[in-house]
Amino acid sequence: MELRNRMQINLQLWMTYTLETLAVWVLRICVYIIFMIQILYSTILIILGPFSVAVSILPAFRDSFGTWIARFVSVNLYSGIAYLVMHIASLFQQYALEAEITRYQELLSTSGDRLEKLGWLAGNGIMSFGIVIVTFLIGGLTMLTVPSISTWIVSTSGITSAAGTMGRGASGMARTARRVIAKF
Repeated sequence: MELRNRMQINLQLWMTYTLETLAVWVLRICVYIIFMIQILYSTILIILGPFSVAVSILPAFRDSFGTWIARFVSVNLYSGIAYLVMHIASLFQQYALEAEITRYQELLSTSGDRLEKLGWLAGNGIMSFGIVIVTFLIGGLTMLTVPSISTWIVSTSGITSAAGTMGRGASGMARTARRVIAKF
C-alpha cells in the first residue's frame, strides 16, 4: 500500500513539476511579448514621428501630432508598468513558494503517521501544490494587460481632445485679445 502511494505521489510530483515548468514558460513568453511589442511600437512611432509633425500642418490632420505624442508616451510606459506588474506577481509567487515549502516540510517531518501524510498528498492530486502554478499563470495573464493599463493611464484619444480644446481655447483668447486691442 505504501509503495503504491509513493509511486502515485512520485507521478503526481512529476506532473506538478511539468505543469510548473509550463506555467513558468507561459509567464516568460508573456513578459517577452510585452517587451517585444514595446520595442516594435516604439520603432514604428519613432519612424512615423516626423511624418506626424509634417502632416499636422494641414488643417485636416491638426490633431495627428498630439495623438502621436500620446501614443509614444503610452508605449513607453509599458516597461514601467510591466516591472510593477512583475513585482506584484513576484510577491504572490513568493507567498506560494513559501506555502509549498511549508507543506513539504510538514510532509517530511517525523511527527505523525507517514502513511496518513502520503494518503493526504495522494488524495489531493496534482494540484496539491498547485498554488505556484496558478500564480505563474496569473502573473502571465496580468502581463498581457500592460497595454490596456498604459492606455488607461494615458488615454490616446483624451490627449487629442484635450489638445484640441486647448488649441480652440487659445485661438478664442487670441481673437478676444485682438478685439480688445482694436477698440483702443
